Amino acid sequence: MKITVLGCGDAFGSDGRHHTSFLVSADDEHVLLDCGASTLIQLKKEKIDLEQISTIIISHYHGDHYGGIPFFLISSLFERPRKAPLTIIGPEGVYERCMQLQEAMYAGTSDQVKEMDVRFLPYKHGQPLQVGDKTIHAREVSHSPASIPHALRLDWKEKSIAFSGDTSWNDNLIELSKDTDAFICECNFIKQVSFGHLSYEELQEKHELFETKQLWLTHMADEVIHSDEVNFKKLHDGLTIEC
Repeated sequence: MKITVLGCGDAFGSDGRHHTSFLVSADDEHVLLDCGASTLIQLKKEKIDLEQISTIIISHYHGDHYGGIPFFLISSLFERPRKAPLTIIGPEGVYERCMQLQEAMYAGTSDQVKEMDVRFLPYKHGQPLQVGDKTIHAREVSHSPASIPHALRLDWKEKSIAFSGDTSWNDNLIELSKDTDAFICECNFIKQVSFGHLSYEELQEKHELFETKQLWLTHMADEVIHSDEVNFKKLHDGLTIEC
């Protein structure tokens, strides 16, 4: 299994990085963890066939994490009409949120999306969601409440990938990271400066609580990206991680 970093930037595109999206690939099938606004551009750059993406899993309802859904869907409608089924998984209200965004971005297309073979499935905190050979675990985290934020874990093909989403420190991250092959964790700042995001100082203090084979930092502001003092591995757009 491999993870391709389509985007690991924050909401402001710090250092020119694209919005959050991770392509998890096994055999000829792909899963997207988050689908930020720039995701379709990066998928094309990586020459990924959208038909081979079976599942999109959303961590929360902010544009840099799910704003790419309408672009993905209009490409699948008009550019290369999609034949394979697609499953979009997210917090409560995933169908309504995606349809509202679709209509806001491309008025008149939401009815066409409803004619596609797309199913929308909500996950719930602490309740594993089985979708074919994939198990999705979600845990509530500490970010903008209106965005319904969750950290995620994907168990697939005997591998486990965890992703913090956007969050301040939350003990649910410890449980989610247990026995994972990779844990992608946000680290927005060097020092904690606001609710809703983690800092490098906090991760220095807490990282030994994580039980993962690989810890990678994402969603970094410029101060973290360019710091020589950060001693955790940092993601960058285009990076491939083997699991």
